[in-house]
Amino acid sequence: MSERLHLKIPASTANLGVGFDSIGMALNKFLYLDVKISDNGYWSFNHIGPNVEGLPTDNSHYIYQIAQKVAHKYNVVLPSLEVEMRSEIPLARGLGSSASALVGALYIANYFGDIELSKYELLQLATEFEGHPDNVAPTIYGGLVLGYYNPETKVTDVSYIDTPKVDIIITVPSYELRTIDSRNALPDTFSHKKAVQNSAISNTMISALIQHNYVLAGKMMEQDGFHEPYRQDLIPEFQTIKGLAKQYLAYATVISGAGPTVLTMIGPERSGELVRELKRTFENCRSELVTINETGVELKVLYQRQ
Repeated sequence: MSERLHLKIPASTANLGVGFDSIGMALNKFLYLDVKISDNGYWSFNHIGPNVEGLPTDNSHYIYQIAQKVAHKYNVVLPSLEVEMRSEIPLARGLGSSASALVGALYIANYFGDIELSKYELLQLATEFEGHPDNVAPTIYGGLVLGYYNPETKVTDVSYIDTPKVDIIITVPSYELRTIDSRNALPDTFSHKKAVQNSAISNTMISALIQHNYVLAGKMMEQDGFHEPYRQDLIPEFQTIKGLAKQYLAYATVISGAGPTVLTMIGPERSGELVRELKRTFENCRSELVTINETGVELKVLYQRQ
């Protein structure tokens, strides 16, 4: 009998406006990994589908690099593996593709290294690699997650909010926007006055989400001062999408993660009309309805007769 590890890892959207580097939500678009021990004695990667074209197939692969770091940390040796990779998450679009790959690497190392890491430990590792929990926490746990990573203690603490009862529309441009380029658009410093203002907006947004007051939550989301004012010019479609969404009474339109994907939160009675209008208006983008993922990573071990 041979065993194959199957991982289904959700996409994620981060920030939700003013929740910069601290708030994320899992989405039902997935990275699929099928992993088995290699008979050839070396690691190999087989990529299926357009969202993983051009990725390396040898030991320079991101998943290999992370898995080996985990193995080294826990003093285990991983066997050589064959990894089949298929993804519904477009690369460099602000939908957590790298976070999904990172989490996948952790689960691979944990299983084939027989390390027995808990979900809490997996989160700590993921945040240590990523630097903040906004994408990795919802990817692991599902739902809407708030978190803080303390770089001094290297401890991540998270809390959860009930899944919003809204529809989500994503508009994904055809071009990539690398996180490093998007981060370079941000200022190095922030005044105390501005920090207090944005902290108040963020606190109010969180409270409104807890109360399922989406009108107020959306109003706060669109008053972000942490990143959107500096990044919106990198996404030419952003203001037009936002204006169009307002015509359909959407609660909020924000940049997903570092962009360029634009996320709109809207009531279910108007979402279909808006997504069709966005598809007509932006022929060079893909607009679609997505649902919020509430399960996080799904893991199955399949056995095959040899």
